[in-house]
Amino acid sequence: MIRIYLDSLLLLAGGTFVLDFLTLWAVGQISRRSTRASKLMRASVLSASSFVAIVILSDLGIIILSSLMSLTVALLAAGASLVIAFPGMDARELIVALFYRYLLTVMAGGAATAAYSAAGGSRPLSFIASVATVMLVAEAGWGAVHRGMREGLFYVPISIRFDRYSVSLTALIDTGNLLRDPISGVPAIIVEYSAIEPILPHTIKAMLEISDGDFAAAAAAIAESPWSTRFRAVPYSSVGQTRGLMVGFRPSEVRVIDGKKEISTDRAIICVHNASLCSNGKYRALLNPEILTAG
Repeated sequence: MIRIYLDSLLLLAGGTFVLDFLTLWAVGQISRRSTRASKLMRASVLSASSFVAIVILSDLGIIILSSLMSLTVALLAAGASLVIAFPGMDARELIVALFYRYLLTVMAGGAATAAYSAAGGSRPLSFIASVATVMLVAEAGWGAVHRGMREGLFYVPISIRFDRYSVSLTALIDTGNLLRDPISGVPAIIVEYSAIEPILPHTIKAMLEISDGDFAAAAAAIAESPWSTRFRAVPYSSVGQTRGLMVGFRPSEVRVIDGKKEISTDRAIICVHNASLCSNGKYRALLNPEILTAG
């Protein structure tokens, strides 16, 4: 006779719901996607219910827990829960979010197994370890891991053109770059000055070099030049400086090679950054992800 114990089932459902909620929240933190707690709860109910159903069917001998069918259902449920939690993602963003979520799940599982063995089979301690791991990775420990993965996954070649002059460079698709022109609302691309300097007019280069980071001085000088129609003041915030303004210019065209697709748009602002963006020079610009849909 096959027996299913209600208390164990409720414990499994509750624990799975909590971990699913936390991993979805962590995905939002990592990818900087805002959402509501109600959406996270609905998404967690879906994925937790699917997992519990698979476990019950496995206990009843109807399916095998490690079968292709079980794995497919779990993957579909995970994808559907992400769509519910973070609506509006395209296919690429969904795949990346799935990767984040499963990586977090593996980390949590590893921590739970280690704690279970170290504590002599304590289930509460293993659960606490898994929860703590997800929260720690999302809040504090993600930096280097996230940076390494996104740099490996999100390098794209771009070309920036002002009139008949253009420059090509490598950009990093940066989910943290949320800058945009406050007037037109178009997204910004942050570019190292040394990378874009060859295609800037001599007068603009002289103004930027003389001002040496002084926005007011640069703005006053550019306002008197033919490039005044391209000039934009883009507000930003950063660690150590609550608010500031960056010098930006409206390009004639920006081209991005995203996989096999080439995107061309003039709906962007090129913000000039005086310092290096990457210590090893792998990329020289930070691309707002919205540029990929601007074309």
